[in-house]
Amino acid sequence: MGKRKKPSGTSTSVQITSSGTCIKKIDYPPAKGEIELLIAESFCEGKPALNPHIARYGSFTKLEPQHENSLDFQVTTEKKGQRWLELTEFAPLEKFGGKYGNIPAAWNAEDMIASFLTLINNKKNKCYGDEVILLIYITHDTLFVPPPVLRCIRNRLESLTIPFETIYFMSPPSKVWQLYPNDIKDDGPVLSFGSSNIIT
Repeated sequence: MGKRKKPSGTSTSVQITSSGTCIKKIDYPPAKGEIELLIAESFCEGKPALNPHIARYGSFTKLEPQHENSLDFQVTTEKKGQRWLELTEFAPLEKFGGKYGNIPAAWNAEDMIASFLTLINNKKNKCYGDEVILLIYITHDTLFVPPPVLRCIRNRLESLTIPFETIYFMSPPSKVWQLYPNDIKDDGPVLSFGSSNIIT
């Protein structure tokens, strides 16, 4: 059986060099497993200043892909030993005719929150058990979830039964936000309704 191909959106990153600032497109591989490996490797190589998971778990080593129909990866953490890493993409394309190209640069924050919580709930229903890190990622710039909306999602998760040890949101190549548990000091605006403008 060939590798399962997975469509991806368009992601860019801003790079600052001695020559100035430039925008670089992230090229994703065609296969689903390869995309997830790229995301997982970026997650595990994060730095404490930008990535709360490194502060919580310490360094991540021995990232091992698992077989189909299992959790995605097993990984060894410096502070907490072996953990499972489950990945899922935030891409509610059913709202946009099934195409990344149809996603607008601004959409309703309530819809964004509902789609995000539905994604977590779908994963929650699989009953993976303890010691599982859920990593939600994007591959398309206009699916970036702004921090005020992430804070709202974090607050909503407090009232739900969550089977995961931790939940993170990642915007490639390396920026990560912790959504659960809600023990991150992150004072700032919270957006739960109205239009959310995505700056790309």
